[in-house]
Amino acid sequence: MKIMFVMVKEDYIDPMNIELLSAMAKQEGHETFLNVLEHDNLMEEVGAIRPDIVAYSAKTGESNVMYRANRAIKATYKDKIFTVMGGPHPTFNSMRMQLYGEDLKLPLTFSGPAMPRVVEDTQLDALVVGEGDEPWPMMLKALAVGSSLDGISNVVTRSNRRADGSVALQERNMTLDELPYLDRDVVYGKTRLKEFGMRSLMAGRGCPFPCTYCFNAKYNAMYKGKGKMLNRYSVDRLLAEMEDMVRRHKTQFVKFYDDVFVFRTDDWLIEFADKYPRAIGLPFHCLVRSDLVRRDPEILTYLKKAGIKSISMSIESGNPFIREQIFKRGMDAEDIRFAFDLCHKQDIHTFSNTILAVPVPIIPSTADPDFDQKAKDLVSHLETYHKMNLGTLRSDVDLAGTLDQAARKKLVEYFESMGLRHRVLDYDIESIDINIQNGVVFGEFPELHPYPGTPVSQYTIDVKAFDGDFEKLHQNYQTESPFSCFTAQEKLEQVNLSLLGLVLLVFPSWRGVVVNHLIKRRWTKLYFVMYYLAKAYLIGTKIYPMKYSAGHILRTVKESFFSELLKHSRDEGEKFYQKRKGLNAQPSEVLGGPWQS
Repeated sequence: MKIMFVMVKEDYIDPMNIELLSAMAKQEGHETFLNVLEHDNLMEEVGAIRPDIVAYSAKTGESNVMYRANRAIKATYKDKIFTVMGGPHPTFNSMRMQLYGEDLKLPLTFSGPAMPRVVEDTQLDALVVGEGDEPWPMMLKALAVGSSLDGISNVVTRSNRRADGSVALQERNMTLDELPYLDRDVVYGKTRLKEFGMRSLMAGRGCPFPCTYCFNAKYNAMYKGKGKMLNRYSVDRLLAEMEDMVRRHKTQFVKFYDDVFVFRTDDWLIEFADKYPRAIGLPFHCLVRSDLVRRDPEILTYLKKAGIKSISMSIESGNPFIREQIFKRGMDAEDIRFAFDLCHKQDIHTFSNTILAVPVPIIPSTADPDFDQKAKDLVSHLETYHKMNLGTLRSDVDLAGTLDQAARKKLVEYFESMGLRHRVLDYDIESIDINIQNGVVFGEFPELHPYPGTPVSQYTIDVKAFDGDFEKLHQNYQTESPFSCFTAQEKLEQVNLSLLGLVLLVFPSWRGVVVNHLIKRRWTKLYFVMYYLAKAYLIGTKIYPMKYSAGHILRTVKESFFSELLKHSRDEGEKFYQKRKGLNAQPSEVLGGPWQS
């Protein structure tokens, strides 16, 4: 059979999901192709190739673009082409994805009481939920002979969909060494990745941490009792694939894309540090956690021995309330300080992600005539949504009566001690500051976006900051916040700070003028140019340093600039951020500013 994979945009990171599925399909004797939607030739290539299967792997934010592409294919070819989607979006949203020829009746219950009942018209023939390693080749064998897919675990069709939205899952793949090498040719033949010197791959799968902005917590719950959470390639198998990769594709730098590359100084890391320099010998980048480094500093010693050049350690928030009560990060400011300081001492360049624009409570002003009611609402919010035990506070302050100035002052001090702040932007500025204070070399400051399967998404729905319509989300994180709890001015300042935050890592002395003046201006396009220049410099010289000819550099700068500009532009925003009427949000001021429905 002929199988066409579809991706939305070119990127500088290998789409490893497509590369693995293509390799598995080729093992079964099938032909594979790739279409990139931004090339604007989907229907021409479908007409020329006439694929039997069109396959998508979608994250929320790009899923709506793929839906539109798929509807165009099905409108023309109907049952002649079988279409299927896997990836994070269908894994956590399959119950709302209406298939081709289906009249979907939504389940009566969702993961939370506030989840709106929005149907997504996909026109797909099937969905793959969770890991696709096992069901994918089984699907191909069944489709090749015209058999039903209904008995294949992880696969959702019109006829096997369960009324409660649940999906039967196979066990996790615990034998990664048996997987084929990634088929990079299917991607490199159609994208600029072929000429790019950095190759991406993963040494393993799985993450045990419960960070609420990530899908891993729910993913682990889905797979509870279905195999080990953490699975790795053996060092020899990993290096064998890398040797093949380096031999076949010009490679200057390696990025390991695991959620957490190493958890401790174990036998695997010691073996990797011994063999990697001799077998591969290229500089590399990986992701770890600050708390793990503080607990076991030898992690950095062995990574340095292996040849690490740069490292990602996400901070996520400089504010302790957000970091612990909302994101459940399980690390404190000292963990962060220790880990970044140790990286600087070992000459490992640091990369951190820090999330802005988080719906979070603010402290009312003691001069506010409605202070008493707002303070009581805030206490109720903390107890209801964050499960905080405020018995001591309630015993110290009589919330039932009128609050005098002493009681108001005590409440404010109590709120401040737990990390609450007086303005929405105070939280974001605090997050910028922790990056500056810890000497982060390169940082991204995305705005929080709620995605299916993440606990923080349910939280934003429960507090009515988000209406639950995931189809309207943009795939880029540096666009206007989707949350109704922020004013238009606050959203402008959040976008500006997400761009200027990186500039402040290069010029920290600008901090005062940026946070006090520049973020309030409607100069976002200028700030984008400043952001791009800072990013290009730091990425190219500190994080992923590689050598290129002058012509290649100019071409790459041009392509990457316009790619970044398109992602941040209003036209692109309207393309991805399809505004649709959602549920009306109830007014509230607990989470900062007037709420807009």
